[in-house]
Amino acid sequence: MALTPAEKQARYRARLHDREQHRPDTLERELMQDVERAERGELSDQECVALADKLADMAKDYLWRSHRLAEMARKIRAGKFFGFAAR
Repeated sequence: MALTPAEKQARYRARLHDREQHRPDTLERELMQDVERAERGELSDQECVALADKLADMAKDYLWRSHRLAEMARKIRAGKFFGFAAR
C-alpha cells in the first residue's frame, strides 16, 4: 500500500525533527540551559550529578573528535593521506 503525500510529508518532517534533536549544537544548547537552571538552584542534587555526567561525556566526545581531526590533518600535511609526497 502506497503512502499518501500527507503521510510522506509527516514522515519527512519527523525525520527532520529527529535529526535536529541529535545535532551537537542543539544538544549543547539544551545542556547549557540545564546548566543555567542548576546555577539558579532549580535542579535537585541527583539532576545536577546527571547533568555533570552528560557534560563530561560530551567533553570526552569532543576531545576524541578533535584528536581524530588532528590526526587527519597530520596525515594530509605529511602527504600520506592522498598518496602524494609533501612539498
